[in-house]
Amino acid sequence: MGVRVEEKKLMNNGVTHSGSRFFWQQAQLIDRRTSERYARVLLRGPELPSDVAVGQFVLVRYSDDPCLPRAFSVMSSSDLGLELFVKTAGRVREKFRTAPMGTVFEVRGPYGTPYADKISLDRKYILVGGGSGAAPLLHFRRQYPNHVAGEVYGFRTEDACGLLNEIELTVESTTGLRAHEQLRSIWRPGLGILACGPEPMLRLLAQEYRQQPDVYVSLEARIGCGVGTCLGCSIHTSTGMQRICKEGPLFALEELPWLI
Repeated sequence: MGVRVEEKKLMNNGVTHSGSRFFWQQAQLIDRRTSERYARVLLRGPELPSDVAVGQFVLVRYSDDPCLPRAFSVMSSSDLGLELFVKTAGRVREKFRTAPMGTVFEVRGPYGTPYADKISLDRKYILVGGGSGAAPLLHFRRQYPNHVAGEVYGFRTEDACGLLNEIELTVESTTGLRAHEQLRSIWRPGLGILACGPEPMLRLLAQEYRQQPDVYVSLEARIGCGVGTCLGCSIHTSTGMQRICKEGPLFALEELPWLI
């Protein structure tokens, strides 16, 4: 098989590329737990990165599928493999639910700027996740436990409770509360916020906490190249255009005046 057009673009970007970051690596599905809407999966391969930084993501595609790959935040990485927590809606993501164990996926990355490169580690943070946006925050709590002042993980139903039994979830259908409403009961002045989830949740947070320091939101986007070349995930910020896959996915709330 010849080099794909996408990979040729990467290799011709003026940089010498080597390793799994720039080339597709095979990874087997070796463990899985599923619910109606979500899947928690473990992928293992000899060339997969074992030291993905908090906040980084990987691109995953199903072998021989012509569709574009999908970007997934890494929930944990080690010699055991890459662990992902995903919503199983969409062609690639549905494969995580239905494919037989041992199925081979292709993985490229990691990409994105680590959270630790963007935030102030002199402050403690409340982690606010919505749906599959909980994944990078769970990675953060494992790597930086001394910087976590509280946690809120919001879900509409109890669907994910059995998959994330190591944390307490805020289930709207049970408590009547959404993540941003639960946050009000634990946030205190002096605490920062790290949030990742659907854009409507991030907008609600922005309305209440825009004037507070050290509030960061992790954005989602349809990622093309993953390395900032295609510019497909570019967004307006207070300092000009930036790319979610390169300068992000984490941005200070003050950088995003349109998020209201």
